[in-house]
Amino acid sequence: MVKAAVRWAGWTLAGGALAAAILAAQAPAAAKRLDSQQQIVQALNRLTWGIAPGDIALVQRLGLKNWIQQQLHPDKVVENPELADALAPLATLRMSPAEMMQRFPFGNAAKNARQDAAAANRKEETDAQAKLAGLLTPEQLAGISTGNPRQRVMEIESLPANTREAVLAALPRSLAQPLNPWLPLAQQRELVARMNPRQVVALDLLDSKVLRAVYTNRQLEDVLTDFWFNHFNIYIRKNLDRNLITPYERDAIRPHVLGKFSDLLLATAESPAMMFYLDNWQSVDPDSLAMRRRRAVAKPGAPTPGINENYGREIMELQTLGVNGGYTQKDVTEVARCFTGWTILQPRQRAAFYYNDNLHDKGAKLVLGRVIPAGGGMNDGLAVIQILAHSPATAHHISYQLAQRFVADEPPPALVNRMASTFLQSDGDLRQVMETMINSPEFWQSTYYRDKVKSPLEMVVSAVRALGAGVSNPTRLTQVIASMGQPLYAKEPPTGYENVGAAWVSSSGLIARLNFAMQLARDQVPGVQVDVDALAAGATAAPGLEQKLFQALLYEQASASTRSTIERAVASLPNQAPALPVQIAGLVLGSPDFQRR
Repeated sequence: MVKAAVRWAGWTLAGGALAAAILAAQAPAAAKRLDSQQQIVQALNRLTWGIAPGDIALVQRLGLKNWIQQQLHPDKVVENPELADALAPLATLRMSPAEMMQRFPFGNAAKNARQDAAAANRKEETDAQAKLAGLLTPEQLAGISTGNPRQRVMEIESLPANTREAVLAALPRSLAQPLNPWLPLAQQRELVARMNPRQVVALDLLDSKVLRAVYTNRQLEDVLTDFWFNHFNIYIRKNLDRNLITPYERDAIRPHVLGKFSDLLLATAESPAMMFYLDNWQSVDPDSLAMRRRRAVAKPGAPTPGINENYGREIMELQTLGVNGGYTQKDVTEVARCFTGWTILQPRQRAAFYYNDNLHDKGAKLVLGRVIPAGGGMNDGLAVIQILAHSPATAHHISYQLAQRFVADEPPPALVNRMASTFLQSDGDLRQVMETMINSPEFWQSTYYRDKVKSPLEMVVSAVRALGAGVSNPTRLTQVIASMGQPLYAKEPPTGYENVGAAWVSSSGLIARLNFAMQLARDQVPGVQVDVDALAAGATAAPGLEQKLFQALLYEQASASTRSTIERAVASLPNQAPALPVQIAGLVLGSPDFQRR
């Protein structure tokens, strides 16, 4: 662990100085266009999850404009084969909602499955030692039972394949759980499926999030998938959404991130995950024939279903018009009426979108001054989507959100206005809106160079990518991201996570960043393989070593405060000490310089 005595720019870390240093603007003398090298760094920092070894050379070879065009057309980018291999064990990524519900049920079936698993685990604890003793020599049994988790996994990995599989199948919970983050992903997943099958879906989803960010060649598409999921946020811990969130991101979000906004809005509106999260699946016309019949046979005092306004409010306030978008409470109610009957077919079995006309409010509606005639059925909701998707307020809100994520916490109004104009003129073509932003002079101004504070996800993934690390099991990385304040898919309010730096700057969160940076550089993060010496390129002593690592990790000279901190740390170690590259790399990754993109 990093001690509080580590200081940045003269302040003690525990006193919040690192937070102050990260938030401090670099304050260039005047706004000017970045030079060619800085433009490449800017593009990679803003349009990817972080610069990996070889990325700069790739962009130089293709040309910056060509590289950007490739990223804007991900179908033209050859995908990294390592990603497919890494994702292969995560079977739930490829399941339909119905398959998810069958394999990982809710209700009584889930309770019975948990009870069966608990009984099996109790029996395994009793029988495990006998089973293991029949598979292993006394020395091998001691090797997998004692020592730290990495040593125990190495012992298991050294066994013949058949023996290794039998040992993993026989391991009791008390021995298996500490090994989970250290095991290869496929083996870890088998253990989790055996011991706690309810965790498999979430484990697959979280692991895939980090693996895609680290390995995909279609970096911009993945960054935009994260952006738009956060924009249309759903909470993974809300009951059925644990199973519905994977197909939501896969089928409703990712295919539309560079398409038409109206298609993206419709895909999310028809998603069972969104319907369940915002309770629209239970929103019905209380005066419909179906509800009148239900009330006729209901017990006295039984709750009466009716219109739920959650989705009607959030589709305007968060997803389209914005909080100041000119709608009223009456509009919220009218929009909610339009979406009555948009529900889920057999939520615990098929979990598919279903429009039930018997539950729909068939009367006329007035939405944002536009009359929606009576008798429209499902077309009422479709009409609302078109009204909202083509509103100037939506164009401005979406443009502001994108500029805030990719350009500045307080994006230039002129840029936002140009992006909004493109949005309206192109029928909400999100690729064209992104092109307007990327081709703007503001995107390439020194004022906004390394001006955005990284979120925990961005910091962790960019550090892994910067070191060229391999990831055989991302579970500990997802845990680290959560410890920094950003548990993946677990932001409960529909607002999602903020896109501004101040949301991520706290003393505890930043100490966690520095501790992670040091552990990563030391190759002490389970499931991640790091070789700092490869980045040092033969340099073993200061100051040449420092310069090599500044260039390898920051692609430019470090700030004066970072150089001063590292010089003090290096002075406390013998020159050419084996720990020197690791110490410098860890401090660079934990520095204020690296926390900005």
